[in-house]
Amino acid sequence: MRRYIGIMVGNGVFKGIPAGRTSFENLSFYDEAGEKYEVTPCYFRFEDINPGEEMVEAYVKRGGAYLLQSVPKPVVIHNRIFTGKRSERRKIRKLKEEGIVFFNENNRYKKFRINDILAKEHKLRPHLPQTMMASEDNVKMMMEMHRELILKPNNGSLGSGIVKLTRDDEKQWEITYRDKKTLIKERFSSGWPPLLKQLSSRNLVIIQEMIPLARSKGRVFDLRVSVQKNEKGEWQVSGIVGKVAKKDWFLTNAARGGRCHTLTELLKELPHLQEKKVTAEIEMLSLSAARQLEKSLPHLADLGFDIGITNEGFPMIIECNCRELRYSFRNAGLDEEWKQTHFTPIGYARFLLDSGR
Repeated sequence: MRRYIGIMVGNGVFKGIPAGRTSFENLSFYDEAGEKYEVTPCYFRFEDINPGEEMVEAYVKRGGAYLLQSVPKPVVIHNRIFTGKRSERRKIRKLKEEGIVFFNENNRYKKFRINDILAKEHKLRPHLPQTMMASEDNVKMMMEMHRELILKPNNGSLGSGIVKLTRDDEKQWEITYRDKKTLIKERFSSGWPPLLKQLSSRNLVIIQEMIPLARSKGRVFDLRVSVQKNEKGEWQVSGIVGKVAKKDWFLTNAARGGRCHTLTELLKELPHLQEKKVTAEIEMLSLSAARQLEKSLPHLADLGFDIGITNEGFPMIIECNCRELRYSFRNAGLDEEWKQTHFTPIGYARFLLDSGR
């Protein structure tokens, strides 16, 4: 009898399963991986699994269709939702006391904490932009040290609420941001714009040296690198995909108008860079960063690093996402890499089952 592997999904994905509308989750890949690793994925919400209960109501693929069934509570669960509330943490703690293993148990960490953990490894420091918590003094200090800066929420995603500061000479600065769909640029010298004063007075924002990103197709780009634990319990790079900013913009997020392309395509416009060398350096950096993070953050297994490269090909870590949504690979036509990002967690789940961890 095959053992069940739990995939804990959000309400939106769960409700869309019968109609096959599961957003960024491709259930067919999980199920195909289940065949390979001889386990059965089952899909449920956080509210469906409870301490003290032996069964869970979950969708399971039977005969080509997904049926809602009562199945034995899985011993290993891949968490695909945010579980940061105290009540949720208490519930997970009780489930773990019953012997259940969650990987990517906690998948939302503050950006400054991630940066701080990575900076403890001296080999990673040259690959990290200078980063501070935003305060009036820290913003002034960073403005004296750098010509371009980024202010962004310490706990956020998808490129929302990000502001750029640019110095075009010794005295003049320009603040750039979007108000809904409107691009706003405001010049200033001594007196700060209200938005900058507001951001500098909150402890929810970080200020970061802006990486001089390489350009392709006339626009800046960075890379999403999927780093996951595999069927051997080891970190691997499952895929690399490029994200190109929209015209005259500095963010590459697809949610902010960015387009996804293969690294091969992007490097065609940078013939001085060797793709094999660039890829190897990005993979080495991403794997080193993952190993460093797991020293402080338990149960990590599925990460998405945003890596920028300079025009010289030097890789820099922009940030790390602990819930990789994976759709960038699909958008770039990297079907095998997209598939691999779903296969690898199932292999790791099988490893956890077999190792008794």
